[in-house]
Amino acid sequence: MLMIAAIMSFACTTDHTRRGYLKTIAAGLEEPPRPVIVIPGFGVTRLLDPVRNRYVWGTPHTTVQRHYQDDLDLPVDTAGNIGHDRLIPRGYVGSRGPVNIGWQLMEGLRKFGRYTPERDVFGFQYDWRLSARENAAKLDELVERVRRERHSDRVDLVTHSAGSIVAMTYLKLGNGASKVDHLVLIAPTQLGVVDAFRLIVRPERFLRRVFTTEMVMTWPSVPELLPEDGHFLVDENGKTVDLDLWQPESWRRIRPLDSTLERAFARSLADAHTLRDELRRRSIPSGVRVTVIAGDCVATAHRVLMRRDGSFVFYPKELLAQERRLEPLLFEVGDGTVPLSSASGGGEAMLFCDGHQGIAADPNAQHALITILRQQWRR
Repeated sequence: MLMIAAIMSFACTTDHTRRGYLKTIAAGLEEPPRPVIVIPGFGVTRLLDPVRNRYVWGTPHTTVQRHYQDDLDLPVDTAGNIGHDRLIPRGYVGSRGPVNIGWQLMEGLRKFGRYTPERDVFGFQYDWRLSARENAAKLDELVERVRRERHSDRVDLVTHSAGSIVAMTYLKLGNGASKVDHLVLIAPTQLGVVDAFRLIVRPERFLRRVFTTEMVMTWPSVPELLPEDGHFLVDENGKTVDLDLWQPESWRRIRPLDSTLERAFARSLADAHTLRDELRRRSIPSGVRVTVIAGDCVATAHRVLMRRDGSFVFYPKELLAQERRLEPLLFEVGDGTVPLSSASGGGEAMLFCDGHQGIAADPNAQHALITILRQQWRR
């Protein structure tokens, strides 16, 4: 029996074996056809306090340190206007960080696609707390620099998760239409995710570090990720709760806020709703090819159970025995964060059996990505 198990283990194609295959293939590849810019999602870019010369987010130390002189909440004035702080984006969370997607994608392109960092592949490091419009303008600055330095008319964009909103804002509403050849969206949040709602009502914890509700509500990026249909809460009978989460007054029943923060969040909601409406009405420019890569093996929330006691259910394991009947209503296939209906945006997608973060390191997905980017297309 042990002998059979040993033979079977040697016969299996593991991820380690697949990466070996990819390295062998990479050795024979020609130079990449175009520069690639990687746009990771929420929380992936490290944030540096230049005054104190220390990171406030994105390093192991920042997951155990709880208080910073200039923390992650953005400043809000008495009128509810959200401003900027002094933190600047500087590098990606690395291989041992809490979210390392940017690093994984850059490494995959380097190891398996012959993309040399700062020559063939560039990381877009941006402040993921800010709006997609603001970050799309910053993306254009990087695209212009890459086009100029690499003498390339067009670049390819590779996004993960919320990075898709930045890229689509750049292409549909910004200056990207004539500058991008291929857009690859990996686990994109095209139609929004209830995970954005979870981030507000159930503070994210990284060891000792916590994204508090008051902190998250100062980030314009979070409302931009809410589900397209604001009526995604259901009660214990499976009926839709009469709350439209795109309307500020609905949030008073969810999380009471002080008047200043309430005004700031109302502004962010209105701006986010306008952005999503504009993105929905506009098509990707005809000269840009788009490929979606998504996961389809994990039960993923697309609606949220709101219990009478004010608690919420975001994962199947949180359902009580008497609530199990609601599982088909609350969940669909996806990657654990983005349901497939949102990732595909109603269109086609290349599907892989992996989770939201794991898909960026999946050798099969990385092989598909490199194949897509290196295909020779005719216009």
